[in-house]
Amino acid sequence: MTFSSGEMKLSEWLEENAYVAWCPHPTPSVLEEHMISTLSLPLNLDQNRRHAFHQKLSELRRTAKAKARELPIAR
Repeated sequence: MTFSSGEMKLSEWLEENAYVAWCPHPTPSVLEEHMISTLSLPLNLDQNRRHAFHQKLSELRRTAKAKARELPIAR
């Protein structure tokens, strides 16, 4: 799903505020599981059901997707 003009605002915000780092790892899935179990990563829903924000974020995403499906496609 795309978000028309909101997508551009999000992209601009990400460019100014989001940073990416990487570290090669022989078993990235093991590293991911370790990070999710030891760090607070509220936006990562996969393998993260124990996080206090998981249920709320899941509901918000479900509601947003349902609403987006009802709206006309902007071009």
